Amino acid sequence: MKEIQKFWQARNWMKSNESFLTTWHAHVGYKLDLFDSFAGGEKVQEVAEKEELNGQLLLRWVEVGLEVGHLKKTLTGKIKPKQKMLKYVSAKSKDSVGILLREMMELHIPTLMQYPDLMQKNEQISYLEDKFANVVAETSALLEKASVPPMMKWVGKYKPNHIVDLGCGYGGYLKKIRETNDSVTLTGVEISEEVAKEAQEKVKDDGITIVHDDLRNYIDKGEKVDMVMLHNLLYYYHPDERETLFLDVANLLNEKGTITVISPLTEAKHGQTFAAAFNTFMSAHENLYPLPSEKEIEEYAKKAGLKVKMSKPIIKEGGWYLIGLEKK
Repeated sequence: MKEIQKFWQARNWMKSNESFLTTWHAHVGYKLDLFDSFAGGEKVQEVAEKEELNGQLLLRWVEVGLEVGHLKKTLTGKIKPKQKMLKYVSAKSKDSVGILLREMMELHIPTLMQYPDLMQKNEQISYLEDKFANVVAETSALLEKASVPPMMKWVGKYKPNHIVDLGCGYGGYLKKIRETNDSVTLTGVEISEEVAKEAQEKVKDDGITIVHDDLRNYIDKGEKVDMVMLHNLLYYYHPDERETLFLDVANLLNEKGTITVISPLTEAKHGQTFAAAFNTFMSAHENLYPLPSEKEIEEYAKKAGLKVKMSKPIIKEGGWYLIGLEKK
């Protein structure tokens, strides 16, 4: 009986890896543009020669794709991708979510695989911000699709005259605000020079100012504004530094000014599996820090003279929340 139980446990673990295989296949296809290479229906060896790829490894990738349902074989033996792969995984598609696969497979999973060594050696690794700045900026842009509607309602309610996005990435929020308001002053602050340049190119025709600067340097200038966005930033700050961050940002606000915070939260109603995994990733790094809870943000806000006016899950599966604060 024990041997049978052992066999079934092994079988269950093998089956649980099928979802990883699906993700791996999509990631390879995204990174090498393979779904586009096979878009018209092609022979494996023809694609290998055209793209200068190892033919045997490409064949193995195709075989996996046929098994997991990403690819199909025509009556003439040619390989074609399913339409959903061209729409949602091709890097050339405006609907692509492939950048999430890259972040997962090149950043998150490799970090988690180091856990045994890190625990045994009592060490942490350093998050290479410059290397992954564009990847994080692109994944943040995907998040914007879910958070823009409540953000726009917030802006419509408070009607700020000057908005600053600290850690603006590619400036997506600012660009959306400009579409409905041509008089508000919009400023984005971005620490990555490469991302800041890309952001300025994307918003150059919209009257939006992108500043390449460290968040702390910008805050120290003390320019008064009506609204500050702190989106996907708190895990870059040690918990002991967050209270000061909220105090300093609150000091930038005019009377009745507001702050919006976007972050995955711990101890929240939704998305705690993701939050736990995200915290695991963060804690492996010496320059990234655990996620906050909503209670902690409320405490920071109270000490900074701010009041929580909104708390809304924007991606329940990921535990992402939008929190709106108002200066008392």
